[in-house]
Amino acid sequence: MEESLFLRAYELDSRNLPFALVTVIGRDGTTPRKSGRMLVEEDGATHSTIGGHHVETEAVKASIEAMREGRGGIISVDSGHGRMELMIDVVNRVKRAYVIGYGHVGKKIAETLHSVDFALYIYDICPVDCQFAAEIHTGSDWKGILSGLVLDEYSALVVTVHAKDDILSLVDASKAFYIGAMSSRSRIIPGKDISSPLGLDIAAETPEEIAVAVTAEIMQAYSRTSGMPLSEKAKRLVIVRGAGDLATGTIIKLWRAGYDVLALEIDKPTQIRRSVSFAEAVYDGEMTVDGVKAVRIERAEDAFHAFDDGFVPVLVDPDGKAIEKLHPAVVVDAIIAKKNLGTKIDSAPLVIALGPGFTAGVDADAVIETQRGHRLGRIIREGSAAPNTGRPGNIGGYTTERVIRSPKEGVFRGIRTFGDIVSAGETIAYVGDTPITATIDGMIRGMLHEGLYVTEGFKVADIDPRGKDADYTMPSDKAYAIAGGVLECVDAFFSGRNHI
Repeated sequence: MEESLFLRAYELDSRNLPFALVTVIGRDGTTPRKSGRMLVEEDGATHSTIGGHHVETEAVKASIEAMREGRGGIISVDSGHGRMELMIDVVNRVKRAYVIGYGHVGKKIAETLHSVDFALYIYDICPVDCQFAAEIHTGSDWKGILSGLVLDEYSALVVTVHAKDDILSLVDASKAFYIGAMSSRSRIIPGKDISSPLGLDIAAETPEEIAVAVTAEIMQAYSRTSGMPLSEKAKRLVIVRGAGDLATGTIIKLWRAGYDVLALEIDKPTQIRRSVSFAEAVYDGEMTVDGVKAVRIERAEDAFHAFDDGFVPVLVDPDGKAIEKLHPAVVVDAIIAKKNLGTKIDSAPLVIALGPGFTAGVDADAVIETQRGHRLGRIIREGSAAPNTGRPGNIGGYTTERVIRSPKEGVFRGIRTFGDIVSAGETIAYVGDTPITATIDGMIRGMLHEGLYVTEGFKVADIDPRGKDADYTMPSDKAYAIAGGVLECVDAFFSGRNHI
């Protein structure tokens, strides 16, 4: 059985077909197997066994998901009378290339795509000899050859034959992540989301050069990256000091705009809007806000691994030492401390600060207004933001009443959490043995992290009077308004229009 597993692994790997190896690495209680391994294919087919029944069902489900994501991991599965620890190793992430036409150019494109781990599906009206292809389809006419071909989101379609219009009309490629057709610049297919001519502009002429250009374009589409030179990408690093709720809005906007963003935090963040703060990654290792995931890292240089994985790195670095180490293009002070805690105008080529406590042209190149009102999110290039009023924003007629503060010093312990509907006078937390009660009716939108030591008057919770109509899962309109100002400033800097 083990021999069959490894033979099948060799067959799949030689064709870049995805599979996962599931290995028993630990157990607790009574389990069907003490050790063992199993191979799982993309369609759920298995080879060998780790105990059968529920254990294998869960392992197959997790393996298929891991193959699609391209990363393995360790899962724990209930075996009925115990638990099994299983390690999932992914071999070949799910990515397929359908090459239509195996002439001089098509052949070189196929060979190059295979070299970067794409599973190949080749179609031609002539006989094809390709030992590493996953499948080969030939016949007398294109309609018959392409009958039933439907592409999914893991598929790239490459058409290298002249009858590209006819070919594309025979294929359902609506879900493919890439569609490319060989063409001269004078024969582009208008009105369609198709790469035609094929490939990146590297002045390719020979089949080998065209194959490199096309493969690079497909890899860019598959990874959903900018495709810019790495040397240029390295120059677009942004470091944001702070990862609370307002800083998180800025980080998300910059990240979605294509910038690599590293967030710096203190070792025990005290933000209360934890459900929308990347600072939570300091405690939990990771945090997802509005679909963007942040992960804690331990060294500044680890940030680049997080960028490659598509995550926002969060580093405990209250003094901003990573700024001197990584030389970012932009530093954003989003600590919202109401005073400057060490950011200098020469910290980076562009320095932006949020809120009061900074003067544009002295502490930073630009300051972003953070006070609600007509000027919220505006870029200030001379002077300072409006001074802090000391009063929270008005929601439903409530300002200071909706913010809960500690009645004494001590260790904080929350007993209610985000999204809970509470009434005025209801106990929602404790400082030591002293209860903290809600001041108004509404939904808990903010709650300090468990176990932190607080002083009297320290902000520990936030209640939204809108109750069930409130949303504690998304960054606020204020956070995104401020983020818009930051993004405008950063984009202007990189476009050379920084004077505006």
